[in-house]
Amino acid sequence: MEKKSVKIASIFIAVSAVVFLLFYFGLLDVWQEKILDKFFIKRDTTDSIVIFAADNESIAKIGQWPWPRSVFADTITHLQSAKAIAIDINFSEPSTAHPSEDLLLAAAIKDLKPPVILPVQINPKTKEITEALPILKENSLQGKVNIINEDGVARSIKNIEDGFSGFGAIAALQFKEGLFIPEMMRIDYAGPEKTFATLPLIDLLENKVPETVYKNKVVLIGATAPDLHDFFQTPFGFLPGVEIHANIAEQLIRQAFYKNAPWHVVLLLILCFNALAALAIIRIKKLYFLLFCLAAIFGAINLLAILLFSYKIILPVLYLDTSFVLLSASLIIFQYISESAGKKFIYESFKYYLSPEVINEIIQDPKKLKLGGERKKITVLFSDIRGFTSISETLSPEELAHILNEYLTEMADIIMKQQGLVDKYIGDAIMAFWGAPIEQTDQAKKACASALAMVRALEALNRHWQSKGILQKLEIGIGINTGQALVGNLGSKKRFNYTALGDSVNLASRLEGLNKEYGTTVIITESAKKELENNPELKTRKLDTIMVKGKKEPAVIFELLTKELDAKILEHFEKGKDFYKKGNWQEAINEFSVIAGQDSPSQTFLARCRQFQTKAPASWNGVYEFKNK
Repeated sequence: MEKKSVKIASIFIAVSAVVFLLFYFGLLDVWQEKILDKFFIKRDTTDSIVIFAADNESIAKIGQWPWPRSVFADTITHLQSAKAIAIDINFSEPSTAHPSEDLLLAAAIKDLKPPVILPVQINPKTKEITEALPILKENSLQGKVNIINEDGVARSIKNIEDGFSGFGAIAALQFKEGLFIPEMMRIDYAGPEKTFATLPLIDLLENKVPETVYKNKVVLIGATAPDLHDFFQTPFGFLPGVEIHANIAEQLIRQAFYKNAPWHVVLLLILCFNALAALAIIRIKKLYFLLFCLAAIFGAINLLAILLFSYKIILPVLYLDTSFVLLSASLIIFQYISESAGKKFIYESFKYYLSPEVINEIIQDPKKLKLGGERKKITVLFSDIRGFTSISETLSPEELAHILNEYLTEMADIIMKQQGLVDKYIGDAIMAFWGAPIEQTDQAKKACASALAMVRALEALNRHWQSKGILQKLEIGIGINTGQALVGNLGSKKRFNYTALGDSVNLASRLEGLNKEYGTTVIITESAKKELENNPELKTRKLDTIMVKGKKEPAVIFELLTKELDAKILEHFEKGKDFYKKGNWQEAINEFSVIAGQDSPSQTFLARCRQFQTKAPASWNGVYEFKNK
């Protein structure tokens, strides 16, 4: 168990360390960003920004793009009450319509009350700057319009770069002074295209837009017609560049910035969620419940990431998910391999002693093999070959081994077929028991059925050996007792055996030996007999009340009949027993004498009565006490 715990701890530490290093060096950031893109949800925007778009409708009415500069001069002249005007259109080349067009726009900018912001673009490789004509720059502000889209998605913006402030940042500062402008920030998108109030520019020129729409607001002017190709991929799909700058400006006005969770918090979360996964896998044994718990924890990780994202805290959810899934998979595989090894160990340990059905039950619940032992009600069977020592002297070692192996195999198969456990072989003796490691309500019935089957099997073996000229006949004695015993893995730490100990086990062994005294084959106790009631296949007769050596309480024993007895024999036996218990020796002798030639137990009682007739016990209560084991 300690080795297993060390291995689990090693897997836990290794997975956590590897994933944290991946996080620290940002090796999965590309896929992490794609996951974060899915966390955005459409939200309401502040009433601070409006967009006038060079859309298809406006182009259809005004004319082919690019428009004369006079169109923009007329446009901004309509916007005298705006807070600021940001024009996301490149005016870096002189007008192709007429030189006066540039002068007209420059004059409109100069006479305009709100400030005008014009775009500046910086080549990220050559650092070449593209900006408005000098005549247009004189009375306007310049803002950088570069958008970061390293993997094809516009997620971040540098508000300060190469001496220029961002286009959206300058627009936000015109709306409200003193705003904090971070050097770089993740864009907090409000939603898909036209989430911000977006109107055709032609509507403004045709005086269809009330002044209240743009008064005291930041007005952005830009191209939204698809053919003008000013679109960028965002978490909400493609957006025109002017609307991305609207998102940036509005975010700065709101002062809503994303923050990355500190590395030590991420490490702590990796360890916590991994610990939950490990605990669930170690403790929960039912697969469907384990998978449900792991799915719940996995869902909790992602819900936490989504919740924190809504509060502008970036949790590296991909790294947490990767760590959780990797650890869970590793531990489940480890558990499967470990349990498979454990199941194999159980199977290999018990396959020669238990039936496959019983082994499967133990594999399903290994706790039934409680270490150190536990008190349980079991039924114990002992069997032994009569006179085996003298028989062995007539056989060669090879013949003896062959007969013994054949005999023990047949007997063990019968016991296991009745779901018993073959505890041990003691030379030619067999010890088996029922009721452990799994509970069995009919354990005595199974033990007695095994005893009868063993007797019948031995008869068949005897016929086989006789036909081969190997051996004339083997006889066995069987003792069966039901009672409490200590059952479990007993022995040393390095070598142990699943066995049973206790008085009930010793009594079964004594009963097996008493068969020689009574001339019987199977003797069982009263506790075993009680479980055979209403079972016509397992017939018994009350044999005697005895006191075995070392015991203080008498035991009632029964013979398990291996063949049908004549009613006359049973009648005389019972009458003889009654006289015997009362101490009427002569009357008992009369009864037993009638059947002694046909019934071995009657011969025993006949001899005992004649002995008592000569020398009666000092105090007789019907209990015969054996002086020897």
